[in-house]
Amino acid sequence: MCFTFLSGKFVLVQVVAVNRKSAVLKAPAFGCLKGIPAVNVTRNCLHQCVYCYARTFPETPQKEVHLYANLPELLRQELARGKLRARLPKAAAFSTASDAFQPHGAILKTTLKAMELLLKYGVMVSFLTKGRIPKECWSLFAEYQGLVKARFGLVSLDLSYHKLFEPHTASPFLRLRQVEKAARLGLSPQVRVDPVIPGITDSPEAIESLMRHLAGAGVAEVSVSYLVLRPGLARQMPKRLPPDIWRPIHLAFKGEPYTNCITSARTRLARLEIRKKGYKLFREIGKAYGITVRVCGCKNPDLPFEYCVPWEVTSRPAQEVLKQGDLFGRSV
Repeated sequence: MCFTFLSGKFVLVQVVAVNRKSAVLKAPAFGCLKGIPAVNVTRNCLHQCVYCYARTFPETPQKEVHLYANLPELLRQELARGKLRARLPKAAAFSTASDAFQPHGAILKTTLKAMELLLKYGVMVSFLTKGRIPKECWSLFAEYQGLVKARFGLVSLDLSYHKLFEPHTASPFLRLRQVEKAARLGLSPQVRVDPVIPGITDSPEAIESLMRHLAGAGVAEVSVSYLVLRPGLARQMPKRLPPDIWRPIHLAFKGEPYTNCITSARTRLARLEIRKKGYKLFREIGKAYGITVRVCGCKNPDLPFEYCVPWEVTSRPAQEVLKQGDLFGRSV
């Protein structure tokens, strides 16, 4: 059990073991992840980030995090069948709706088992985390460094931002140390600056500080995207943020039409001029520090599409979405 701070009070969040009924290696059908299985060890997440739209899904449990206790065994069976049929995926991505490295022993143990299984079968493991990676996982990554794509979510180094927006994640400076460790292991770590909060984390000073620290940690490539506002998130954020913080954020989206973004047709994007100005700053400052900046194509459908995946893609036109057959191949 864990306590989290919601709406001005501490609320008990319980981790409940459940059995997963659907396939583990089920590939999502959107954007850069099309054809890549997305592995979520839990439903809901202990990190409780204010801007997490996955927490607003109707099927997401309230005040509980559901841990798929049978996930490693299901995964073992699927990999064995895939090897027999020479249809193992080339890569698997942790995670699209939760963090693989949440601060809970049973969750971390399940993550380790799942990643270990995939790597032993020669399947590339990509992860995106804002959590603390345990030493057992670091040992695994060192053993399979050629098959591990490490990505870290880091939006701001400001500790007041961290306390308000990402209260139960690893501290930003711990994440920087983890980025450095990944670089020393030869994992070529990438950082995802997502979501950029308009008026909060997109000032020239904030971007310069972030890029300077990332360059010092060994980062050569960054993907970036502004906050996207789904209806559930528009209801969730004002409950968690002080009015003087939420009001200017909301103004960046006010009056904007709903658009089709990822899997939701009812998403509002921050005004185009705000995003263009911000992305230009990220590119210019990133270039000054030797960092390549890519804008997430999936979350910016009104801008030229850019890939921001950590695996190799072909040199086809950027607007063409990866087909499932391109990323599923013969067993290694």
